[in-house]
Amino acid sequence: MTPAMPDFSELYRKYNVEMEDFWSRRANAPKYEKTIHVLGQAVIFDSNHEKVLESATFAEQMYSISTSPSDSTWRVHLTVHDSDPKPAPAPERLVDHIQYAGAGDWFSIDLREWGNCFVDMERCEAHVILASGLAENPEQVCQLSINTILNNFLTRHGYSMLHASALVKEGNILVLQAPHGTGKSTTALRLLLNGYQLLSDSQIYLGERDGEVWMGGFPVGRIKLRADMLPFFPAMAQASRAEPVRNEIKHRVDLMRVDPAAAVRQMIPIQRLEYCLLERWEKPESQMEPLSEDEVWPEIMVNSLHYDTPELWEENLRRVDRMLRKANLHRLRIGTSEEGILKTVNQLW
Repeated sequence: MTPAMPDFSELYRKYNVEMEDFWSRRANAPKYEKTIHVLGQAVIFDSNHEKVLESATFAEQMYSISTSPSDSTWRVHLTVHDSDPKPAPAPERLVDHIQYAGAGDWFSIDLREWGNCFVDMERCEAHVILASGLAENPEQVCQLSINTILNNFLTRHGYSMLHASALVKEGNILVLQAPHGTGKSTTALRLLLNGYQLLSDSQIYLGERDGEVWMGGFPVGRIKLRADMLPFFPAMAQASRAEPVRNEIKHRVDLMRVDPAAAVRQMIPIQRLEYCLLERWEKPESQMEPLSEDEVWPEIMVNSLHYDTPELWEENLRRVDRMLRKANLHRLRIGTSEEGILKTVNQLW
Protein backbone atom coordinates (compact mmCIF):
# COMPACT_ATOMS: atom_id res chain seq x y z
CA MET A 1 0.00 0.00 0.00
CA THR A 2 1.41 3.39 -1.05
CA PRO A 3 1.78 5.69 1.95
CA ALA A 4 -0.32 8.86 1.90
CA MET A 5 1.37 12.04 0.79
CA PRO A 6 2.21 14.36 3.67
CA ASP A 7 0.23 17.57 4.02
CA PHE A 8 2.89 20.00 2.84
CA SER A 9 0.92 23.11 3.72
CA GLU A 10 0.43 21.84 7.27
CA LEU A 11 4.14 21.07 7.56
CA TYR A 12 5.01 24.57 6.40
CA ARG A 13 2.49 26.15 8.80
CA LYS A 14 3.87 24.13 11.70
CA TYR A 15 7.59 24.68 11.11
CA ASN A 16 7.66 28.02 9.28
CA VAL A 17 8.29 30.10 12.38
CA GLU A 18 11.22 27.84 13.35
CA MET A 19 12.97 28.11 9.99
CA GLU A 20 15.65 30.76 9.64
CA ASP A 21 14.49 33.84 7.72
CA PHE A 22 17.88 33.98 6.02
CA TRP A 23 17.09 36.66 3.46
CA SER A 24 14.62 38.45 5.78
CA ARG A 25 11.92 37.82 3.20
CA ARG A 26 9.24 37.20 5.81
CA ALA A 27 10.27 40.24 7.84
CA ASN A 28 10.40 42.41 4.73
CA ALA A 29 7.15 41.22 3.17
CA PRO A 30 4.91 44.25 2.41
CA LYS A 31 1.99 44.71 4.80
CA TYR A 32 0.84 48.21 3.81
CA GLU A 33 -0.14 49.79 0.49
CA LYS A 34 -0.98 53.24 -0.84
CA THR A 35 -1.95 54.46 -4.33
CA ILE A 36 -1.18 57.98 -5.52
CA HIS A 37 -1.58 59.79 -8.86
CA VAL A 38 1.02 61.96 -10.61
CA LEU A 39 -0.16 63.79 -13.74
CA GLY A 40 -3.05 61.31 -13.80
CA GLN A 41 -0.77 58.26 -13.59
CA ALA A 42 -1.51 55.69 -10.85
CA VAL A 43 1.48 54.65 -8.75
CA ILE A 44 1.13 51.88 -6.16
CA PHE A 45 3.47 51.96 -3.17
CA ASP A 46 3.84 49.03 -0.76
CA SER A 47 6.01 48.54 2.30
CA ASN A 48 6.65 46.56 5.46
CA HIS A 49 6.79 49.89 7.31
CA GLU A 50 3.64 52.01 7.51
CA LYS A 51 5.12 55.44 8.19
CA VAL A 52 7.47 55.44 5.18
CA LEU A 53 4.40 55.37 2.90
CA GLU A 54 3.90 59.02 3.86
CA SER A 55 6.71 59.71 1.37
CA ALA A 56 4.21 58.81 -1.38
CA THR A 57 1.80 61.42 0.00
CA PHE A 58 4.53 64.08 -0.06
CA ALA A 59 5.28 63.18 -3.68
CA GLU A 60 1.65 63.29 -4.81
CA GLN A 61 1.23 66.82 -3.46
CA MET A 62 4.07 68.09 -5.65
CA TYR A 63 2.74 67.00 -9.06
CA SER A 64 -0.06 68.51 -11.10
CA ILE A 65 -3.47 66.86 -11.07
CA SER A 66 -4.90 65.48 -14.30
CA THR A 67 -8.52 64.62 -15.05
CA SER A 68 -7.41 62.11 -17.74
CA PRO A 69 -6.07 59.10 -15.82
CA SER A 70 -3.79 56.56 -17.49
CA ASP A 71 -4.71 52.88 -17.82
CA SER A 72 -1.27 51.65 -16.72
CA THR A 73 0.02 51.25 -13.16
CA TRP A 74 3.52 51.91 -11.84
CA ARG A 75 4.94 50.33 -8.67
CA VAL A 76 7.38 51.40 -5.97
CA HIS A 77 8.37 48.90 -3.25
CA LEU A 78 9.72 50.47 -0.05
CA THR A 79 11.49 47.94 2.18
CA VAL A 80 12.80 49.01 5.58
CA HIS A 81 15.70 46.81 6.61
CA ASP A 82 18.55 47.53 9.02
CA SER A 83 22.05 46.14 8.84
CA ASP A 84 23.79 45.07 12.04
CA PRO A 85 24.86 47.31 13.69
CA LYS A 86 22.32 49.96 12.76
CA PRO A 87 23.74 52.97 10.93
CA ALA A 88 23.98 56.34 12.62
CA PRO A 89 21.17 58.84 11.92
CA ALA A 90 21.25 60.10 8.34
CA PRO A 91 22.86 63.54 7.92
CA GLU A 92 20.61 66.47 7.05
CA ARG A 93 22.47 66.88 3.74
CA LEU A 94 22.51 63.21 2.76
CA VAL A 95 21.81 64.48 -0.76
CA ASP A 96 25.48 65.48 -0.96
CA HIS A 97 26.55 61.83 -0.52
CA ILE A 98 24.22 60.18 -3.05
CA GLN A 99 25.76 58.28 -5.95
CA TYR A 100 23.86 57.43 -9.14
CA ALA A 101 24.56 54.74 -11.72
CA GLY A 102 22.64 53.45 -14.71
CA ALA A 103 22.65 51.89 -18.16
CA GLY A 104 19.95 51.15 -20.70
CA ASP A 105 16.59 51.08 -18.96
CA TRP A 106 17.80 50.88 -15.35
CA PHE A 107 19.43 53.14 -12.81
CA SER A 108 20.33 52.92 -9.14
CA ILE A 109 20.57 55.37 -6.27
CA ASP A 110 23.17 54.61 -3.59
CA LEU A 111 22.29 56.25 -0.26
CA ARG A 112 25.39 54.82 1.41
CA GLU A 113 24.66 52.94 4.62
CA TRP A 114 21.16 54.44 4.79
CA GLY A 115 19.73 52.74 1.73
CA ASN A 116 19.78 52.01 -1.96
CA CYS A 117 17.32 51.54 -4.77
CA PHE A 118 17.11 49.87 -8.15
CA VAL A 119 14.77 51.24 -10.82
CA ASP A 120 13.50 49.47 -13.94
CA MET A 121 12.20 52.29 -16.13
CA GLU A 122 10.78 50.08 -18.86
CA ARG A 123 8.56 48.16 -16.43
CA CYS A 124 8.05 51.24 -14.22
CA GLU A 125 8.98 49.33 -11.08
CA ALA A 126 11.35 50.46 -8.34
CA HIS A 127 12.76 48.69 -5.29
CA VAL A 128 13.91 50.98 -2.49
CA ILE A 129 15.67 49.60 0.61
CA LEU A 130 15.96 51.99 3.55
CA ALA A 131 17.45 51.99 7.03
CA SER A 132 14.79 52.45 9.70
CA GLY A 133 16.21 55.78 10.83
CA LEU A 134 15.80 57.26 7.35
CA ALA A 135 12.36 55.67 6.93
CA GLU A 136 11.19 57.67 9.95
CA ASN A 137 11.66 60.83 7.86
CA PRO A 138 9.27 60.32 4.90
CA GLU A 139 9.79 63.83 3.51
CA GLN A 140 13.53 63.20 3.23
CA VAL A 141 12.85 59.82 1.58
CA CYS A 142 10.66 61.62 -0.95
CA GLN A 143 13.36 64.20 -1.73
CA LEU A 144 16.21 61.67 -1.96
CA SER A 145 14.59 58.91 -4.00
CA ILE A 146 10.86 59.04 -4.77
CA ASN A 147 10.92 62.26 -6.81
CA THR A 148 13.88 61.00 -8.86
CA ILE A 149 12.10 57.70 -9.55
CA LEU A 150 8.85 59.36 -10.62
CA ASN A 151 10.64 61.92 -12.77
CA ASN A 152 12.40 59.15 -14.68
CA PHE A 153 9.19 57.14 -15.05
CA LEU A 154 7.44 60.19 -16.51
CA THR A 155 10.18 61.08 -18.99
CA ARG A 156 10.47 57.43 -20.03
CA HIS A 157 6.72 57.09 -20.64
CA GLY A 158 5.17 59.93 -22.55
CA TYR A 159 6.19 63.21 -20.92
CA SER A 160 8.75 65.84 -21.79
CA MET A 161 10.45 67.76 -19.00
CA LEU A 162 11.88 71.28 -19.09
CA HIS A 163 13.58 73.18 -16.27
CA ALA A 164 11.62 76.43 -16.25
CA SER A 165 9.06 78.45 -14.32
CA ALA A 166 5.49 78.60 -15.60
CA LEU A 167 2.84 81.08 -14.53
CA VAL A 168 -0.78 81.44 -15.59
CA LYS A 169 -2.81 84.58 -16.20
CA GLU A 170 -6.44 84.23 -17.32
CA GLY A 171 -5.74 80.81 -18.85
CA ASN A 172 -2.65 82.00 -20.73
CA ILE A 173 0.78 80.58 -19.89
CA LEU A 174 4.00 82.49 -19.27
CA VAL A 175 7.19 80.40 -19.30
CA LEU A 176 10.35 81.87 -17.79
CA GLN A 177 13.62 80.13 -18.57
CA ALA A 178 17.02 81.25 -17.37
CA PRO A 179 20.43 80.02 -16.25
CA HIS A 180 20.84 79.32 -12.53
CA GLY A 181 21.12 82.51 -10.48
CA THR A 182 19.54 84.82 -13.08
CA GLY A 183 16.54 85.76 -10.94
CA LYS A 184 13.85 83.53 -12.42
CA SER A 185 12.22 82.65 -9.08
CA THR A 186 12.36 86.24 -7.85
CA THR A 187 10.71 87.44 -11.05
CA ALA A 188 8.07 84.71 -10.74
CA LEU A 189 7.29 85.74 -7.15
CA ARG A 190 6.92 89.40 -8.15
CA LEU A 191 4.42 88.35 -10.79
CA LEU A 192 2.62 86.11 -8.29
CA LEU A 193 2.10 89.05 -6.00
CA ASN A 194 0.57 90.96 -8.88
CA GLY A 195 -2.21 88.78 -10.25
CA TYR A 196 -0.45 85.74 -11.72
CA GLN A 197 -0.74 82.12 -10.57
CA LEU A 198 2.12 79.62 -10.29
CA LEU A 199 2.07 76.34 -12.19
CA SER A 200 5.71 75.49 -11.40
CA ASP A 201 8.91 77.21 -10.33
CA SER A 202 11.23 74.33 -11.21
CA GLN A 203 10.10 71.79 -13.79
CA ILE A 204 7.31 71.73 -16.35
CA TYR A 205 5.99 68.55 -17.95
CA LEU A 206 4.48 68.36 -21.42
CA GLY A 207 2.01 65.61 -22.29
CA GLU A 208 -0.32 64.95 -25.23
CA ARG A 209 -4.04 64.31 -24.91
CA ASP A 210 -6.81 64.46 -27.50
CA GLY A 211 -4.48 66.07 -30.02
CA GLU A 212 -3.53 68.88 -27.62
CA VAL A 213 -0.34 69.58 -25.68
CA TRP A 214 -0.91 69.87 -21.93
CA MET A 215 1.39 71.34 -19.32
CA GLY A 216 1.84 70.29 -15.71
CA GLY A 217 4.32 71.21 -13.04
CA PHE A 218 6.64 70.04 -10.30
CA PRO A 219 6.74 70.98 -7.50
CA VAL A 220 3.27 72.48 -7.56
CA GLY A 221 2.77 75.58 -5.42
CA ARG A 222 6.36 75.85 -4.23
CA ILE A 223 8.85 78.57 -4.96
CA LYS A 224 12.48 78.92 -3.81
CA LEU A 225 14.35 82.13 -3.08
CA ARG A 226 17.93 82.99 -2.26
CA ALA A 227 18.52 84.31 1.25
CA ASP A 228 19.42 87.77 -0.08
CA MET A 229 15.98 88.05 -1.69
CA LEU A 230 13.94 87.31 1.45
CA PRO A 231 14.02 90.92 2.81
CA PHE A 232 12.18 92.06 -0.34
CA PHE A 233 9.28 89.69 0.44
CA PRO A 234 8.78 89.87 4.22
CA ALA A 235 5.38 88.12 4.23
CA MET A 236 6.81 85.18 2.28
CA ALA A 237 9.99 85.15 4.38
CA GLN A 238 7.98 84.39 7.51
CA ALA A 239 6.54 81.28 5.87
CA SER A 240 9.80 80.13 4.23
CA ARG A 241 11.81 77.03 5.08
CA ALA A 242 15.53 76.53 4.45
CA GLU A 243 16.31 73.77 1.95
CA PRO A 244 19.61 72.62 0.36
CA VAL A 245 19.76 73.16 -3.42
CA ARG A 246 22.94 72.28 -5.32
CA ASN A 247 25.77 73.94 -3.37
CA GLU A 248 23.68 76.53 -1.59
CA ILE A 249 20.78 76.95 0.80
CA LYS A 250 17.56 78.37 -0.63
CA HIS A 251 14.35 79.20 1.16
CA ARG A 252 11.22 77.38 0.08
CA VAL A 253 7.76 78.94 0.29
CA ASP A 254 4.74 76.64 0.10
CA LEU A 255 1.97 78.66 -1.51
CA MET A 256 -0.60 76.00 -0.63
CA ARG A 257 -0.20 77.14 2.98
CA VAL A 258 0.31 80.85 2.37
CA ASP A 259 -2.16 81.51 -0.45
CA PRO A 260 -3.66 78.42 -2.18
CA ALA A 261 -5.36 80.60 -4.81
CA ALA A 262 -1.92 81.61 -6.10
CA ALA A 263 -1.14 78.04 -7.21
CA VAL A 264 -2.55 76.11 -10.20
CA ARG A 265 -3.02 72.45 -9.27
CA GLN A 266 -4.45 71.12 -12.54
CA MET A 267 -2.61 70.34 -15.76
CA ILE A 268 -3.78 72.81 -18.39
CA PRO A 269 -3.99 72.72 -22.20
CA ILE A 270 -1.63 75.07 -24.01
CA GLN A 271 -3.71 77.61 -25.89
CA ARG A 272 -1.58 80.75 -25.77
CA LEU A 273 1.98 80.72 -24.45
CA GLU A 274 4.55 83.48 -24.02
CA TYR A 275 8.08 82.10 -23.69
CA CYS A 276 10.68 84.42 -22.15
CA LEU A 277 14.41 83.77 -21.95
CA LEU A 278 15.60 85.84 -18.99
CA GLU A 279 18.77 87.89 -18.75
CA ARG A 280 19.84 90.26 -15.98
CA TRP A 281 21.19 93.72 -16.47
CA GLU A 282 21.84 96.56 -14.03
CA LYS A 283 19.66 99.18 -15.67
CA PRO A 284 16.45 100.18 -13.83
CA GLU A 285 14.15 99.52 -16.79
CA SER A 286 13.38 96.11 -18.23
CA GLN A 287 13.36 95.31 -21.92
CA MET A 288 11.56 92.79 -24.15
CA GLU A 289 12.69 91.90 -27.65
CA PRO A 290 11.90 89.10 -30.14
CA LEU A 291 13.77 85.81 -29.86
CA SER A 292 14.40 83.30 -32.65
CA GLU A 293 13.96 79.53 -32.39
CA ASP A 294 17.67 79.12 -33.15
CA GLU A 295 18.38 81.05 -29.94
CA VAL A 296 15.88 79.03 -27.90
CA TRP A 297 17.01 75.48 -28.71
CA PRO A 298 20.47 75.67 -27.05
CA GLU A 299 18.76 76.69 -23.80
CA ILE A 300 16.26 73.86 -24.10
CA MET A 301 18.95 71.26 -24.76
CA VAL A 302 20.81 72.06 -21.53
CA ASN A 303 17.64 72.41 -19.43
CA SER A 304 15.54 69.53 -20.66
CA LEU A 305 15.42 65.73 -20.58
CA HIS A 306 18.24 64.02 -18.70
CA TYR A 307 17.51 60.56 -20.13
CA ASP A 308 19.96 60.08 -22.97
CA THR A 309 18.76 57.50 -25.50
CA PRO A 310 18.27 58.92 -29.03
CA GLU A 311 14.70 57.60 -29.24
CA LEU A 312 13.55 59.33 -26.06
CA TRP A 313 15.40 62.52 -26.91
CA GLU A 314 13.52 62.64 -30.21
CA GLU A 315 10.16 62.19 -28.46
CA ASN A 316 11.08 64.70 -25.77
CA LEU A 317 12.05 67.37 -28.27
CA ARG A 318 9.04 66.67 -30.51
CA ARG A 319 6.70 67.62 -27.64
CA VAL A 320 8.81 70.66 -26.77
CA ASP A 321 8.62 71.70 -30.42
CA ARG A 322 4.83 71.42 -30.31
CA MET A 323 4.89 73.76 -27.30
CA LEU A 324 7.10 76.25 -29.15
CA ARG A 325 4.74 76.19 -32.16
CA LYS A 326 2.10 77.72 -29.89
CA ALA A 327 4.51 80.19 -28.29
CA ASN A 328 5.58 83.76 -28.87
CA LEU A 329 9.32 83.90 -28.16
CA HIS A 330 10.97 86.77 -26.29
CA ARG A 331 14.24 87.78 -24.69
CA LEU A 332 13.42 89.48 -21.39
CA ARG A 333 16.13 91.61 -19.82
CA ILE A 334 15.06 92.21 -16.25
CA GLY A 335 16.13 95.47 -14.68
CA THR A 336 16.40 96.55 -11.07
CA SER A 337 12.99 98.23 -10.86
CA GLU A 338 10.16 95.93 -9.78
CA GLU A 339 7.61 98.27 -11.34
CA GLY A 340 9.57 98.14 -14.60
CA ILE A 341 9.55 94.34 -14.66
CA LEU A 342 5.78 94.19 -14.11
CA LYS A 343 5.08 96.84 -16.74
CA THR A 344 7.24 95.09 -19.34
CA VAL A 345 5.77 91.62 -18.74
CA ASN A 346 2.18 92.86 -18.61
CA GLN A 347 2.60 94.41 -22.06
CA LEU A 348 2.55 90.84 -23.41
CA TRP A 349 -1.17 90.64 -22.70
